[in-house]
Amino acid sequence: MIRVGEDTEVKNLREIVKVNSIHFQWKLIVYVLALTILIGLTLYLPLPYWLLPSLGLGLAYAHAVELQHQCLHNTAYRSRFWGRVVGVLLGLPSLVSFSDYQNSHLKHHRLLGTPEDKEFFNYAYQKLNSFPALITHLWMGRHYRDVMGYIVKSSLGILVRKNEATDKMAKKIRFEYQLMAVFLATMALVTIFFDTTLFLKLWLIPLLVAVPTHALIELPEHIGCNTTRPDVLVNTRTIKTNKLLVWFVNGNNYHVEHHWLPAVPNDKFPELHTLVSSRITYADISYRSFYGQFFRNLRKNNLHQAWEPATINFQLIKTAVSEPKPTIEPALSGASEANEAPEKTLSAKSSSASA
Repeated sequence: MIRVGEDTEVKNLREIVKVNSIHFQWKLIVYVLALTILIGLTLYLPLPYWLLPSLGLGLAYAHAVELQHQCLHNTAYRSRFWGRVVGVLLGLPSLVSFSDYQNSHLKHHRLLGTPEDKEFFNYAYQKLNSFPALITHLWMGRHYRDVMGYIVKSSLGILVRKNEATDKMAKKIRFEYQLMAVFLATMALVTIFFDTTLFLKLWLIPLLVAVPTHALIELPEHIGCNTTRPDVLVNTRTIKTNKLLVWFVNGNNYHVEHHWLPAVPNDKFPELHTLVSSRITYADISYRSFYGQFFRNLRKNNLHQAWEPATINFQLIKTAVSEPKPTIEPALSGASEANEAPEKTLSAKSSSASA
């Protein structure tokens, strides 16, 4: 067991899990500015020119879900209250419930590499075995079928997740789906009574871009890795990419690092990467490289076996310091509590991470 602040090979363990919300605030400011510009252009430009910024809104909504993902790990703000408030708003355009996502996703961190593991977005990767199946996967049909059912049931006062969450969490989940019901009803009423295409331009068309974009961002995380083992160094993938894409996916390309120590804020993933990069089994030099391998395996119907690991020297940061890089055990967990109680212990398996 390793305690935060204890004298270990990782001298800055207490610092690396510390949340500095200013980094997330800047991401949020950039998002809001981009959203404002794209909305303005969509409303101002005539057809067909408004289509381009409208599609750009879809990319912004997909980016917002990646920001929401950071909020649900409590690494965006020190305050869980503000993390939820911002997280709910970020997920609303894509109809992603913050609390439902959080409740399911933290289980994914604990159960990854076991038969009980289940993704929140109901991708059903085992059914991804052909190009037609890929289309269904990208449009996330199963997930949005479930979401519409949750919205209807929640509107009737039903606790849709009472068997999978605590009573307090189930009530939060119900409230957020009720909020989505109000959002959808308001759009429908405004569209009908004012005979406007406002929500077509600002929500429906962008959603047709946001959904597959989100699916493409998440697809590389575990597929083709050895998910029969509860070891994040072999069941998860990291991808080297440029700074623009690192910003767009909010560091999701550092997915091994994220599962290895989930309490680390996203802006510190590159630092965490230097500690673990030499031991990562599945590391790709680019998203292009990953998707090239993905489509080759799709054609061969080999998606659901562990792929041949990329044989690359994966180092994002080469330092001029000749000192050997510090090493620690492959995984640490209990990391979410580190933000509130620094003296709580971190377990040696990241798959049991509760943050």
